[in-house]
Amino acid sequence: MILSPPGAGLPNMERLFIKNILVPSVRIIFTWDIALVFLKREIKIIKKLVKNIDKDKLQQKVLIDRTFAIEDDTRQFSINMVLEHLVIAGYAVTNVIDTLSKEQEFKAAIKIENVKPKKNKEDQIEEFSDFYTQYFEFIKKHSKKQSKMTKKHPWFIEFNNFDWSIFMYMHTFIHRRQIQAIIKELK
Repeated sequence: MILSPPGAGLPNMERLFIKNILVPSVRIIFTWDIALVFLKREIKIIKKLVKNIDKDKLQQKVLIDRTFAIEDDTRQFSINMVLEHLVIAGYAVTNVIDTLSKEQEFKAAIKIENVKPKKNKEDQIEEFSDFYTQYFEFIKKHSKKQSKMTKKHPWFIEFNNFDWSIFMYMHTFIHRRQIQAIIKELK
């Protein structure tokens, strides 16, 4: 089976639903603290899901069915590749939040294909845990003022620093479901 290339995007109706309904709804419901609580919950779930999986299985690529908000090429990942993607994207989002919070322009282009995993390495769970420990500290100490400066998500709309912090939760939630789908295929 030939999958669409990285950066090809989501089906149009799905992208429009996220852009026009999901994102505006979440902006109204969430606060900085609520987003952080939900993100911490997702990280706990992911760690619990992967803790007893054999290291070889963590690196085994499997093809999963199409999942909401998952790009086509991402359907054939290993668990470690998903964890690596969450770390790469997480560092990128942290940089965006930090820059926008200083009311500075984030000049670098944000491209989906730039946050794809490259290594599928054995000890990815450790790097994943380390990143989220750093992220939680960053957000805990971070000023909760919403920036006027924004940076557009490649598929959706302009996000300010607060929107990007909510995105961290939504993005992790989506990929936790992907990990669950991979585990199902591994069995």
